[in-house]
Amino acid sequence: MHRQFVHSLPSKEKVLKCIVGDRVSFPSAVRSNVFLNKDNRRVAKVVGEIDVLSSRLRGRLQWDRSTGLFSITDLNRDDSGLFKADYWDGRSSDFIYQLTVYDPVSTPQVSSRNKMKPTCSVLCSVENGREVTLSWQREGETLNSTSSPDLNSPLSLPLEIEENSAPYSCVATNPVSNMTVTVNPEEFCLDPVSTPQVSSRNKMKLTCSVLCSVENGREVTLSWQREGETLYLTSSPDLNTPLSLPLEIEENSAPYSCVATNPVSNKTVTVKPEEFCLDSVSKPRITSTALEGNRGRYCVVLCSVENGREVTLSWQREGETLSHTSSPDLNTPLSLLLKRDDPNSTYSCVATNPVSEKRTDLNTSELCRVDCSDHKGEGMIQSFIYKPVSAPALMLRAIFTQTCTIMMWL
Repeated sequence: MHRQFVHSLPSKEKVLKCIVGDRVSFPSAVRSNVFLNKDNRRVAKVVGEIDVLSSRLRGRLQWDRSTGLFSITDLNRDDSGLFKADYWDGRSSDFIYQLTVYDPVSTPQVSSRNKMKPTCSVLCSVENGREVTLSWQREGETLNSTSSPDLNSPLSLPLEIEENSAPYSCVATNPVSNMTVTVNPEEFCLDPVSTPQVSSRNKMKLTCSVLCSVENGREVTLSWQREGETLYLTSSPDLNTPLSLPLEIEENSAPYSCVATNPVSNKTVTVKPEEFCLDSVSKPRITSTALEGNRGRYCVVLCSVENGREVTLSWQREGETLSHTSSPDLNTPLSLLLKRDDPNSTYSCVATNPVSEKRTDLNTSELCRVDCSDHKGEGMIQSFIYKPVSAPALMLRAIFTQTCTIMMWL
């Protein structure tokens, strides 16, 4: 289906406006024995049938014997001009048409220019062409428009969009076509929100604190949520400063969510208390010390680790926990003596918390390397009870060697 616009001029000249690629039918009928001229140049003659003289119109210019109507198919811009039919005997006809062929207008392109102001600005552009007009409209009202005779430069038209306004339309038109792009303010004036970033602020307290931050923007809100309930939220008109929101995390709580939103998007980061409030445990360190007692020298084996939230220190023997300790005093390292009663077993000191585990195996070959040159005697093993002041009774094993006696805590 082709589009054809006909307008009459005072001089009996009629105007036809059509689109490239379409077909035009000249409404006035002519009979045989006529010449068809375009811009005063003969392009065809009709003597019972049509003879197309113009190579540019050959195969496209047609005449219908039954109706007497001329038509041109597959129109291009070069077909524009003044068409007139004259009879051979000199009589004039009312076949006088000014044909103008237009390209269809392109689809306008809308881009954001400034999203930071309360009323952001956008720019609408379109390829220029013959009689093209570009305009901004809202609810049927034309707000501004532009056109230009310079067909080599695109048409552009800026617009300051009002916050919470009805949708705008950027409309490109020419006499035979129009294209419209609808602009919703929230889509063109708001970028998607960034992903929030969560960092730990204090892991030492029983209820540790974390901080959620996000790049600020128009209508951005940052909130802490838990199980669908909003706990805290913040926003700010200062778009140059990131939004930040602290949170005191309760021990053994359900996961929290830090949520950044604006009218066109949202981003969420899930915070599990054990992941954000607990560091990995340090590796335990085993030390041994040779001490002098009233029954000779003895060896103390001690395991220590830096304390932290929910850290437990234990001695294990081949997977079995022999002893363990923990303390709410997070400023003092954890320490645990070894009661070693089987010299042939493998002992390990293990530090754990809910998110990590570190272990150190006991190397008996490195225990209590001391110079006992003052002690001589026959080799033998003797067991007895040794009770230091203000300490529970612990079993010692005294090892009498060729050089000295070493007692180990059991």
